[in-house]
Amino acid sequence: MDFAASAADALSRIADPIEQTLILILSDINMPGMTGLEMLPKVREMRPDVPIINDHRLRRSETRRKAIEGGATGLLTKPIDFTLLREDRRELGQAG
Repeated sequence: MDFAASAADALSRIADPIEQTLILILSDINMPGMTGLEMLPKVREMRPDVPIINDHRLRRSETRRKAIEGGATGLLTKPIDFTLLREDRRELGQAG
């Protein structure tokens, strides 16, 4: 497991060929410098094979729609239910 301090940091790590072992990206919607929604298409372009799950505090359907349209594989609401996240990860692994 690895963490990035910002969207720009995450994008530089994702673009790094050494990071070919990515199995899942969990990204916040609200980040400094660039939102998770703005980051989605950039990640999709670099790594279309890696599932992306966004997390956020609000249960707004508009946010969900934008995330899915932007390439998110799933959306979690904070506080994160890690049991649900593990179930989602298993389903994503079976689908891929």
